[in-house]
Amino acid sequence: MPAQLTPVERDSEGELPLVTRTLLIVAPAVLAAAALRSRSSRGTSSSRTGTSGSSPFSG
Repeated sequence: MPAQLTPVERDSEGELPLVTRTLLIVAPAVLAAAALRSRSSRGTSSSRTGTSGSSPFSG
């Protein structure tokens, strides 16, 4: 006998789920921080890391 799935009741108050709210708040902040970091370290990136790559993961 196959398992029967019951539908999950959703709040119809128009409230966003926690994950969606968190992403809407965090994603723009991360993008802004990355943009400001790349703009502020544009002149000193090659002397600090020793490489000419501009990867955000290069540290």
